[in-house]
Amino acid sequence: TSPDYLVREARFEHAGLPPVALRLLLQTEHAGQADRYFAATRAALRYYGSWFGAYPYDHVTVIDPAWQSGAGGMEYPTLFTGGTRWLAPADVADPEGVTVHEAGHQFWYGIVGNNEFEDAWIDEGFNTFSTGRTMAEAFTPNFESERFFGGFIPWVNRDMPVSRATGENGWGSYRAGAELDAQCTPSWRYSPRAGGPLSYSKTALWLHTLERHLGWPTLQRVLSTFFERWKFRHPKPADFFAVVNEVSGRDMTWFFDQVYRSSNVFDYAIDTLESVPAGGEGWFDRDGRVAYGGTRGGDRFRTRVMVRRLGEAVFPVDVLVTFENGTTVRERWDGRDRWKLFETTGTSRAVSAQVDPDRVLLLDVNFTNNSRTLRPATGAATRKWTVKWLGWLQDALVTFAFFI
Repeated sequence: TSPDYLVREARFEHAGLPPVALRLLLQTEHAGQADRYFAATRAALRYYGSWFGAYPYDHVTVIDPAWQSGAGGMEYPTLFTGGTRWLAPADVADPEGVTVHEAGHQFWYGIVGNNEFEDAWIDEGFNTFSTGRTMAEAFTPNFESERFFGGFIPWVNRDMPVSRATGENGWGSYRAGAELDAQCTPSWRYSPRAGGPLSYSKTALWLHTLERHLGWPTLQRVLSTFFERWKFRHPKPADFFAVVNEVSGRDMTWFFDQVYRSSNVFDYAIDTLESVPAGGEGWFDRDGRVAYGGTRGGDRFRTRVMVRRLGEAVFPVDVLVTFENGTTVRERWDGRDRWKLFETTGTSRAVSAQVDPDRVLLLDVNFTNNSRTLRPATGAATRKWTVKWLGWLQDALVTFAFFI
């Protein structure tokens, strides 16, 4: 062992899983982060082991590479490299994120040994999904941060907690590259810039979508069955799809035809929302004057919601309408047609409508068009950010005054 490293040792123990000796080779300037490395490694061994199958070796070595060495975030059987900074705020998942991910590769690639050259999405995508789920279990909340002065100085944005559904799964990366190529293209032949969006992010998002569509207990059984059946073997994509169909008891070919065999994108939107008196429109006598407008509909309102499929990919979605009296109406749509009109009549005016209100379809490339409201809330947002900007301006002026 190089004398430039500090050597730290610990142990992983968890009920139902075999113990593992942990060895950490740490940069001297990162001595205070040893416990964070160990906590992240233990989290990966615990959750991956409980969900998928036990880590089969009695040891693992974690290496903390030198800053800006370019050696961070690499995986090998029983050994992986992490990566951190001298300034590492406790509420930012660094080194936890990279440590969980690279420890996770002991399972997805080190044990289930797919062909990374042809199907990189199996290990990288499965591991991105598993990393996000582990981070949500063990290291929540953690926050977005920006780094300045060559990445040396961190600034933590505590108004932006990292979301598993979008941040950990890499939704932004997927959205930018969703149509670059079909995932079934051999990885070495991907269109330039498609590797990250398709291998990592798209797979994590469609696995998380399956989790919400089928339920976590079902998907957990799918993944543990796949892990057990294919450990120390070399699965192909069709092997995983067969396990999904077998364990779930459903034919999910329609889903994989879209997320794996095509580059089509999902995008559902609320096109229009109206809620008017139920009697319709026309010329009526109002207070002695004839005017055009809504009829005397009494206390009943007709609500119409038009939902559109803007993308080429198809997925079943719910449509939720919320009314002023707090009641809701939920409708199911198979999502196949280009549009669908829902109409209901009741005693309360509609406030809002939302397609996919439970965010089951995490592959939707535009969440901002998923809802409409007849009661805008711009005032609340304006007040919140005005107060924050004034606070930041005050801090900036106080800092400036210190130097003059």
